[in-house]
Amino acid sequence: MMTDRSDEFRKAAAGCLELARATSDANTRIALLAMAQRWLDLSNGSQSQAGFNAALHVFNEGQMRSHPVTQQQQQIQPNDEDKKT
Repeated sequence: MMTDRSDEFRKAAAGCLELARATSDANTRIALLAMAQRWLDLSNGSQSQAGFNAALHVFNEGQMRSHPVTQQQQQIQPNDEDKKT
């Protein structure tokens, strides 16, 4: 008889999501999100998509809170003619 390892797989998925939230590299984040999806597939079988969508929503909410929107202001630089006078 095979033991149920669903909780272990869900913890691994949660770990991948935490690492994805912490990285600034887009390719690494994509790979970690794909790994999280696979762990949830293994843990839930047919229910994995709903579980992944819920976990992804939590991840996205965390991304929005941890990366505040910043606005940059551009200063007008004098052109060459202004520098001559």
